[in-house]
Amino acid sequence: MSDPLRRFEAEHEEALAGLARLQHAALALRAGAPPEPHLAAIREVLALLNGAVHDHNEAEERALFAFIREEAPVAPFEDEHQVLWGLERDLGTAVEQVDVERTARLGLEIVALLRAHIQRENEVLFPLARVLLGPAGLLAVARRLEQ
Repeated sequence: MSDPLRRFEAEHEEALAGLARLQHAALALRAGAPPEPHLAAIREVLALLNGAVHDHNEAEERALFAFIREEAPVAPFEDEHQVLWGLERDLGTAVEQVDVERTARLGLEIVALLRAHIQRENEVLFPLARVLLGPAGLLAVARRLEQ
């Protein structure tokens, strides 16, 4: 893969689709809809967040941020990863406890945070990284992703 950032962008699309489902379910809970089908949907999205999205964030930190840390502002993105992981844990607890109000609130917090995070990566960080890294740096990131 000559541009590993395209992989990250494709993974962002998968995450955004999950966020749309999470938002729909959280808003339905807030509106007083019968909770179980929406809690089930949130559990599915939570599995995506705890699995593929978590792996994606760790890969960004390990393979991309490590190469651009000195020249690009990656600390805010790392901080948001930490906040996101905490919100995911809290959401899992709220769903497990069938706390509908808290589940809806946390779900919408995750949607807002992760959508903004993805937008800043796609529109600011990744274009900057492409310039900073050049073809050789992108190849090094791709190799690190394979490890």
